[in-house]
Amino acid sequence: MAQYKIIAGTFHIKGFQPDGDSIRFQANKPEHWDFFTWASEADKLSKKKQLRVEAIDAMETHYEGYHQPRPFALAALESLLELINITSVTYSLSLTQIVDADDGKAGFIASASVDRFGRPVSYVFPKSAKLTDGAIVDSADLPVEKTVNFQLAREGLVYPTFYTTTDRTIAEKIRAVVARARQTKRGLWSIDRTADFTLWDIRTLEEDILLMPKLFRRLVGFFDNYADFGKLEEYMRKQRDNLVLWDGTRKKSLADLMKFSGRRIQMKTPIEDILFSPK
Repeated sequence: MAQYKIIAGTFHIKGFQPDGDSIRFQANKPEHWDFFTWASEADKLSKKKQLRVEAIDAMETHYEGYHQPRPFALAALESLLELINITSVTYSLSLTQIVDADDGKAGFIASASVDRFGRPVSYVFPKSAKLTDGAIVDSADLPVEKTVNFQLAREGLVYPTFYTTTDRTIAEKIRAVVARARQTKRGLWSIDRTADFTLWDIRTLEEDILLMPKLFRRLVGFFDNYADFGKLEEYMRKQRDNLVLWDGTRKKSLADLMKFSGRRIQMKTPIEDILFSPK
């Protein structure tokens, strides 16, 4: 069972490029960062830290020059901001950067670790959460239902995305609300095509279909580097994802869960049953 450090601070988006699963956070008491092991002193000393919002993956508003269908990508971001009370948001013309916002709003994060990019892997709480700055809390005692992560998953605005390092006690709770959202076709689950889609060109990914963002990112990499669509299965098998399924089964790559029939691609394993290896 993981132990989480509770840190009070403020959330920041002005001048940055947040999306529905990432935002900057500044601790009220920087000494709380001593709880973590950092890859570099620079990461530790940076004031406004980029968070990796755990257990969810929002659709891409900007990824290497590409984006997923924007209505859902922006809905996740705007719901995240609303939940932490950031208002008066002005986007750049390309919708990739926040030019102005009434940010610096108070809240909390609960984090057990930092990833290799120096991002605290975090559950995000609004100011109203009944938490104590600096406390250390077991995952079983963390009020997961109050997190932004949980609420975005419950509303069907993000995809569940678990890692082998994700605490299973928390993942179970998020899996349960994802199952309900899928059953009632809430949010993106009304039109999600991850299980079965036909891929014609890059516009299919940007404009036409909603897919698990990890798969979207893989496919963008394929379109950028290959001229022959027939190479897709080979390309996907080369990706060493080192997956573990919820029941403990190990798979080398997403391709092991997929069926390729020309341009039709099927993946019958539910997204919430996949545990990715952190990279």
